[in-house]
Amino acid sequence: MSNPLTAWIESGMEDYDTREKFMVDRVAEASINAQRLVDEKQGPYRGNNWWRNERRSREFDHFYCAGSMYKGKDEAAISSYKAARYYNGEAAKRRDELLAEAAAEKK
Repeated sequence: MSNPLTAWIESGMEDYDTREKFMVDRVAEASINAQRLVDEKQGPYRGNNWWRNERRSREFDHFYCAGSMYKGKDEAAISSYKAARYYNGEAAKRRDELLAEAAAEKK
């Protein structure tokens, strides 16, 4: 009869074949990631008119606030995805209100 403690430890151990399968997957994943890096370096990575000099002292790499009353809110950052999402949501709410109003008038 075997020792129950040894049997419990052996039940939690992984065998050679399982470790080898994980190693094959890790090598394949590393190969895919390396090829992805190569592909991204060879793509069109420069923007439009990249050769022109920027005459301003600082390029536009920031968002400015529409007004002090909007500071810290979603609608504050001009030309950002967050502001676009906010205003699209507000437009959808207004559209739903208008549709509900029109449906109520028909009844």
